[in-house]
Amino acid sequence: MKHLIRPLGTAAAVVLLGTACGSSSSSSNTVDLDPTMSEAAIGSAFSGAAENSIINMKAGTYHLTNSLNLSTKNNITVQGAGMSTTILSFANQAAGADGVVQSVPSGSTIKVTFKDFSIQDTAGDGIKVTGGNGVHFVSVGVSWPNRAQHGGYGIYPVQSKNIVVETCNVDGASDTGIYVGQSDTIVVKNNVLTHNVAGIEIENSFNADVTGNDSNNNTAGFLVFDLPNLPQAGGHNIRVFSNQFTNNNTPNFGDPSGTVALVPAGTGGAVMANTKVEVFGNTFTGNAAAGFAVISCFVAFDQTTCTHSTSTSYAPFPSQVYAHDNTFNNNGTDPLAHNTNMSHPSFQLAALLASGFSPGQGQPGWLDNHVSDVLYDGILNPFGTPPNPSQICAQNNGSGHFANMHLSDFDAQAPNLYSILTFDEAAFNCTLPALPAVNPTL
Repeated sequence: MKHLIRPLGTAAAVVLLGTACGSSSSSSNTVDLDPTMSEAAIGSAFSGAAENSIINMKAGTYHLTNSLNLSTKNNITVQGAGMSTTILSFANQAAGADGVVQSVPSGSTIKVTFKDFSIQDTAGDGIKVTGGNGVHFVSVGVSWPNRAQHGGYGIYPVQSKNIVVETCNVDGASDTGIYVGQSDTIVVKNNVLTHNVAGIEIENSFNADVTGNDSNNNTAGFLVFDLPNLPQAGGHNIRVFSNQFTNNNTPNFGDPSGTVALVPAGTGGAVMANTKVEVFGNTFTGNAAAGFAVISCFVAFDQTTCTHSTSTSYAPFPSQVYAHDNTFNNNGTDPLAHNTNMSHPSFQLAALLASGFSPGQGQPGWLDNHVSDVLYDGILNPFGTPPNPSQICAQNNGSGHFANMHLSDFDAQAPNLYSILTFDEAAFNCTLPALPAVNPTL
């Protein structure tokens, strides 16, 4: 959940790269790299890449100590010989925090493709693209097998348009495996996310499809968040469908100062302060804190932050969120099981969910002895019509119950949910129009 874009260094372009650096070109627009080349030559190939060119990285492990800053010429392809065979290792990184970075000047129309290689052990993010238009990641891996302190983001396009992230694997990001922020027209499909804090996050973005992904053993399977005080706000038209969110119980190891640090381990997915979100056809299994939740800005931030955003388009309440035809299995059984560090911010929401269990037989609390599969924070938009002013709708999600937590009535002096929870499913048993498919142009 990064709010600032770090400036990137620049490197001098190299003329006649093949002769100067000893690389060979298989065609006029292809530069071949191999692991025996010097890091200076590899860096020059990236920073000096021409329009409509291919950087072709042969199989092997490339040991790098600096970030690779990619040229901002249009339509560059960076490709390897395979996700498991071409590896860029930053285990000994001494300069620059990220692995591969491209920062496109404002107003430019720059396409870029990354495919068939892996990045390991960056000090910061794996691959970051800022300001692209036509950004394609396919079969790219990012992980931290050797570095004790993991970088924040694996695959990180931000302030971009027409983005596709497909068949990629990210393991171990200390914030989010695949993060798309402040962007428009996005497809995230058929990826595998493991051992990240958040598997997938769509943040402050418009028009996104998240589908066919296997997000397991993270802290949270997915997040669709809209945060205050960012240049782009008003996230809307997001579809999350036909994904697997399984056993996302990894203890939260995110930076305690970041928003993602608030998310309790055991969260299948959550939507915060977005408009027009459709969550359907997914399977949520074994997420110990909660299956799926719809929340407002006020759960994460104070009232002043939520209501006085620097963005005039920011709306702190979720609205028109439709969760339907999902399958829930064995979720919400023990919110504190994987949230044992009482000093970490994630403990607070885990303890809140745990406080909904009945203190005694015959008293109110979570039905069937587990946190309800579909949760709504119940902080009502004052500009709508009760009992469902924000049009939060849930249908055909099995027998795991819908719960309104009524957090606007929560008393911090007597902190429990069991006395204010309601299961008024009929009030939220509504239908919203299906959202359109998203079709990026690459």
